[in-house]
Amino acid sequence: MARAHPLFSAPHRAAFLPGMLLAILMLALWSAELAARLFGPGLPLALPSMLAHGFLMLFGFFPLFMAGFLFTAGPRWLNVPPPGRGAYLAVPALLVSGLSLWLLGAATGGVWLLAGHLVYCLGFVGLAAGFARLLLGSAAPDRRHAWAVLAAFGAGALALASAGYWLLSGDVRGWLWMRDLALWGFLLPVFLTVCHRMLPFFSAGVLAPYRPWRPWWLLAAMLGGSLAHGLLSIAGWPSWGLDLALAFLFGYTSWRWGLAASLRVRLLAMLHLSFAWLAAGFALYAWQGAFGGLARAPLHAIAVGFFLTMMIAFVSRVSLGHSGRALEAGKALWGLYLAAHWLALARVAADLLPLGWRGGLYGLAAAGCSLTLLLWGGRFLPVYLRPRADGQPG
Repeated sequence: MARAHPLFSAPHRAAFLPGMLLAILMLALWSAELAARLFGPGLPLALPSMLAHGFLMLFGFFPLFMAGFLFTAGPRWLNVPPPGRGAYLAVPALLVSGLSLWLLGAATGGVWLLAGHLVYCLGFVGLAAGFARLLLGSAAPDRRHAWAVLAAFGAGALALASAGYWLLSGDVRGWLWMRDLALWGFLLPVFLTVCHRMLPFFSAGVLAPYRPWRPWWLLAAMLGGSLAHGLLSIAGWPSWGLDLALAFLFGYTSWRWGLAASLRVRLLAMLHLSFAWLAAGFALYAWQGAFGGLARAPLHAIAVGFFLTMMIAFVSRVSLGHSGRALEAGKALWGLYLAAHWLALARVAADLLPLGWRGGLYGLAAAGCSLTLLLWGGRFLPVYLRPRADGQPG
């Protein structure tokens, strides 16, 4: 039997490559929109550009990276066989096809948008169902992290249903429900669950002495706090007290997990530095709720500071380890990673400037993120097209 092309030989390859390409595309399109606004009304779209941007930043590429990670790490968590090739290829294919149609519909309108949303939802449900199949087939004694991830995918499905309502009816409340469900019920819980499981584990492997700390009450507090923030946002009630408590919790967790010690090992420090954004982001949310004046700075501290840089950190680590390369962050990768942090700071700082100064810095930050992802993709995209460096399968 002919050996499959390397791209199709492992779940992370088949999902990470289109995820990187779409991340680059989404940031490039948003940079073009912001540039067009500086000189005119913006790009001609069938949807309001801010609403399209919100959906695409939440769903445009993160689920693809989740598919690659969960179909790679999930079987190890659960001590079950990995999914078959058909399963781990079908999910990225549906997600990419749906997003392609979604983008076409956002530009031209008509049935393309709804068709794209439907196809994308099929891919998302396929990802959740594939992970559920692994979970339900497992006899592992501890499956709590996997159940938490699956519950978050349930919130993600509700977010997509809300987006469908918005697209069908034009009622912007559907978009607002989608935003809060996706941010606080889906994305943040998935990221937090993976961090709770993996950061102490990775740290214990390279730091000595190191005592792993990941009590279950911590995971419950983090997930409960995220969901409560989202519900308060949907209800229109103040959340600054909760946000302040979460800022202290995440700051304490960064300290207990060894942020300072992690700086000795760059690849590990990438994970810890990204996690540190959560304390800053929720502190900004607390200030915004109590005093105002920060515009979208808290949101982008979480979305760019935490989500984007953590995605770079985790995907880089998985890509190096599963391509048979050394688990080391060289100067180029470290520089790109730090550049993403500086761009996150620039995006947050833009909202603290007078209104007339913000547009230019928004555009520069978006263009910088697009360039950083392009260079990062240039580092790893060829890896997914080549066999493992150590000659092993996968």
